[in-house]
Amino acid sequence: MDSSGGFPYHGTIEYVAPGIDPSTGTLLVRGILPNPNRSLLPGFFVRIRLPRRLTAQQALLAPNRALGEDQGGRYLLVLNKDNVVEQRYVQLGELFGTLRVITSGISADDRVVTGELWRAIPGTKVAPRLMGSEAPSSGETGGDDRSGRQ
Repeated sequence: MDSSGGFPYHGTIEYVAPGIDPSTGTLLVRGILPNPNRSLLPGFFVRIRLPRRLTAQQALLAPNRALGEDQGGRYLLVLNKDNVVEQRYVQLGELFGTLRVITSGISADDRVVTGELWRAIPGTKVAPRLMGSEAPSSGETGGDDRSGRQ
């Protein structure tokens, strides 16, 4: 970081140490970047800013309020083809407004239960009411029983 608070150098990370040094609180990272003026020398300590991982353009989204958690991890309740509630453990990604990226555990065709979760018990048959997807920037309005796509 320079005196103006910006990051004038851009490079790529080549190696990250598997742990933080507990005595100094530092993490060893080796990066490759252009240094034509030799303003950075070996042994310098620097501050770096790492970009967040990019989310896939066709990411599956589900309302964050539909997620549950137990000892097995985070899960969503979905309806199978016979309208029976099933519990599916999922892997989570970023949060966009009120919608959470689901990286694995459900498919685009799954119907996610979002309303009256206290009544949706795995193994019970329900009469679903399908709703449209909410936009990532919208607030907590209305229910939505279908996973969305970004």
